[in-house]
Parts: sequence; C-alpha cells; structure tokens
Amino acid sequence: MNFLAHLHLSAGTPASMLGGIAADFVKPADVKLLPSDVQAGIKLHRQIDSFTDSHPVVRRSIGRVSAGLGWFAGIVVDIYYDHLLARDWGRYSAEPLRAFADRAYAALEPLVPTAGDAAGFLRAFIADDRLVRYGTTEGIADTLARVSDRIARRIPKHAIRLEAAMPELLAKDADLAADFHAFYPDLIAHAERCRG
Repeated sequence: MNFLAHLHLSAGTPASMLGGIAADFVKPADVKLLPSDVQAGIKLHRQIDSFTDSHPVVRRSIGRVSAGLGWFAGIVVDIYYDHLLARDWGRYSAEPLRAFADRAYAALEPLVPTAGDAAGFLRAFIADDRLVRYGTTEGIADTLARVSDRIARRIPKHAIRLEAAMPELLAKDADLAADFHAFYPDLIAHAERCRG
C-alpha cells in the first residue's frame, strides 16, 4: 500500500502518522533512535506491507499489470490502490477525504523538522496536496512519475517510467477496483489486530 492507506490505517496520532510515512525513509538501524510512538507507526507500516505483499488478491492485481514492469509491478499496484482508496474513500471513512488530508497534513507538518531524510519529501507531499490528488488519474500519473525519478536517482541502471503503465491501469481499472475492494477490508482487519 502507499501513503494514503498507511495514514488511514495508522493509529491516527501525529506520531503514528509520521511513522506510517517515515518507514520508507528510515534506515532499520536508525529506527531505535526515534520516539517509541513513531517506532510503533513504522512497525505497523511494515506489518501492513508484509500482509499486502503476500495477499493472493494483491498478487492477482500484480499479475494483471506485470508485463513489461517486472518487479516494479508491485509498486505500481500499491500506488494505484491508493488511487482506488481515494476515489472510493466514502466506502471506508465517514470523514471526507479533504478533511482527512487536512488533518494528516496538520499532524505531519510540525514533525517535518524531525523527519530526517523524509523531511524534503514530506514538505513536497503536503504542498502538492498529494492525498487528495491520489483521487485523480493525473495525480496518480504524477505520483508514478515522481517515484520513477526516485528510482532513477537511487538505482539508475534500473530506471523505468512507471507512468507509462497508466493506459494499462485505466484499461484494467474495473478488475483492479474489484481486487482492491476485496482486499482492503482484510487489510483493515489486519491493521486493527496489529494495533491491538
């Protein structure tokens, strides 16, 4: 899952929300240096990712788009699932997406100075209104392009343009949406058990 789902499934506190975002940026050795409630958010993020990566419905979605994407198909599906969550947000939350996004940004913004390697990402994430933009095809295409840029910087020999998958994602939208709505209630239940 991508950031909207991680924030939605967090404990809802600023620290847990930061952990849900920072997990993709913090080196494992540095986790123990963070406050315990941020560590709990990071742990939950990783439990969500592990459950997601092994779920048969998610594997089916990855199979729908894997041609030409290889290993990166999982990343594309994670991001597209956030699009589906944003688009159908009312199925999973009584709080409007705009209000949730504003609450998440308000929780995250004061923590930016403490976010280490994630600080620049968080500033841009908030400024771009990324959570609400996930609900649009343009927003998802832009997110895929940004992730592609990050991949190109980190592992240039594996550079790939993930936004090129948009026509296939849109063509398979109904199947991917059916997969997502079959899977997400399982993930909600799993996150609740993990937060316990």
